[in-house]
Amino acid sequence: MKRNKHKIALFTDLQGDISSLLKSAVSLAQMINGEIEVLNVTKPTAVIGKENQLSAMRSLNREYILTDKRMKDILSPIIDNYGVAVNYSSTFGNIRNEIDRYLRENNPDIIVLGRHKSKHFNTAENRIINFVLSVFKGTVLIVSHDKGLEPGMKISIGSLNCSEAVINSSFADELFLHANSTLKSFNIVESSNVLPHSDNSLGRKTINYVFDNNENTVNNLPVYLSISNIDLLFLDGGNKEKEDLSRLLNSYDMVRKSDINLLVTGEKHTHDNFNTTLKIA
Repeated sequence: MKRNKHKIALFTDLQGDISSLLKSAVSLAQMINGEIEVLNVTKPTAVIGKENQLSAMRSLNREYILTDKRMKDILSPIIDNYGVAVNYSSTFGNIRNEIDRYLRENNPDIIVLGRHKSKHFNTAENRIINFVLSVFKGTVLIVSHDKGLEPGMKISIGSLNCSEAVINSSFADELFLHANSTLKSFNIVESSNVLPHSDNSLGRKTINYVFDNNENTVNNLPVYLSISNIDLLFLDGGNKEKEDLSRLLNSYDMVRKSDINLLVTGEKHTHDNFNTTLKIA
């Protein structure tokens, strides 16, 4: 069947509450006409210990059945409440390897990941986020555990050092149809004497915040973002080549201490013919 929908992939290990992650994915799907696929990855070492091969296989099979039931219990109310299609799959393995395999086999447009506000860079969540940003050229939504997007609700949109091409893209246009306020554009520049944009140079009404590039700005940027009541902050992903990737990871490092949802822009490749082998909840 021919479709013209964005493929949204959500990765989880089902550790803790993922309701904010799911609702944010649903909110995005509603705004951009998307379909959601959830991939749960469980480390085998979390299920089996020092068991023989037969006992280990039994433990994995039992865990697979329990996980399948848990996935249905989590997803069914979401589907019933919001009417968005959600497929799902569960697997055992190393999360980086399974994400890499999934990307090669399914080629999604957008990836959804969760994160907690953290002062530390080398957390498991941040390592996975950095890995995905390094290998995936599409768009990545990084959801705040505390302040995810709510389905059916308008959002306040901001941007950090984004180009005019990013803000005026067709993907951004879809999101701005659901905005409840003026775009808030944050720019960190070598000199704040010259504004990088006029109020309308981004193609839409914009409030500009311009900061000198120094340690004080970097340390206080999460505070500035939080008090600006932004629900979704655009980060310019460029083409994810080496220079752009270094700049992107630096931008992510500056904002990871905030509790704002982040949208890292990337290439768009909407699928007209989409066949999936994933289960439907």
